[in-house]
Amino acid sequence: MGKLKLFFIVLVLTFYPIISFGQDIHFSSFNANPMMLNPASTALGGSMFRAGTMYRNQWETLSKGYNSYLLSFEALAYKNRIRRDGIGLGINFMADVAGTLSYGQQNIGLSLSYFKAIDLNKEHYISFGIISNTSSWGYNQSNSIFGREPEDNEGVLLSEIRTFDIGLGAYWQIKANETHSIQAGTSLLHINQPSLSYYENSDITLPMRLNAYVVDHIMINFDHSISPSILFQSQNNFKELIFGMDYNINISETSINQQIISLGAYYRTLDAMIIMVKYKQDNIGCGLSYDINLSGLTPASKTYGGVEIWLLYSFNPYGYKRSKTSIPCPAF
Repeated sequence: MGKLKLFFIVLVLTFYPIISFGQDIHFSSFNANPMMLNPASTALGGSMFRAGTMYRNQWETLSKGYNSYLLSFEALAYKNRIRRDGIGLGINFMADVAGTLSYGQQNIGLSLSYFKAIDLNKEHYISFGIISNTSSWGYNQSNSIFGREPEDNEGVLLSEIRTFDIGLGAYWQIKANETHSIQAGTSLLHINQPSLSYYENSDITLPMRLNAYVVDHIMINFDHSISPSILFQSQNNFKELIFGMDYNINISETSINQQIISLGAYYRTLDAMIIMVKYKQDNIGCGLSYDINLSGLTPASKTYGGVEIWLLYSFNPYGYKRSKTSIPCPAF
């Protein structure tokens, strides 16, 4: 009963900040790279190293659409089995290119997390994280056409902008009982709101972005489980709500090797239906998702929303001694 009460307290604290706030590169497979969603998830898991990559193509039928890329690497820098805590480090490279102007951004992010088990059985974890990003924003001037004199550029003085920002995150996970493992997290990015203006106008800034999510991994039996989840994102006046569920099938032939196939269906409100398929074998996970556009853009997009592919690999160096009870990986 105490664990259930604690879950609802965290749930309220997670979603309460949503009321206080008004888009960045984002992926429909938000569960494929935990560090990108929340710096507090950096290097959480049973392995010492983790590397991942993602690619998204969206709205290709509309002027070349959007192409987004992500590459990440995480390392467990410190772990104390007696104190049941640790420190994770991570780095990510992200890029986005859109339209005939090739407008987009290139980003390098560095993240740091501190996590601790708050019970002796290591089934209850909390984690806090911080991330710093340096980004370059720009467009291809040779493809641009301005309405007034060419040399005037309508007052646009820059074709490239550089920004630096920081973000914070918190994460909580508990094994409530033999069939339920609950996760919740929140992160606030671009806290310093750097200037993002191609004019001499510092009032145009990069707005803060809030992420908040809750996941419940529910075991049906040894071979079948479900993972319902909900994600809310808010940035300035733009808000996004995604909710759905994965159905996980254990196809392992032995208890030593792990093989899981997941089929997922999610809905992004007022925008798209998201269909996913995932495969995990031991420390390697991969997935494919497709957005079916259901918004008012349907006549132009022909229901084509976006396709994503991703790969996540966890590994340990030779001779690394893994503890009997390792830190649970934030898996949705």
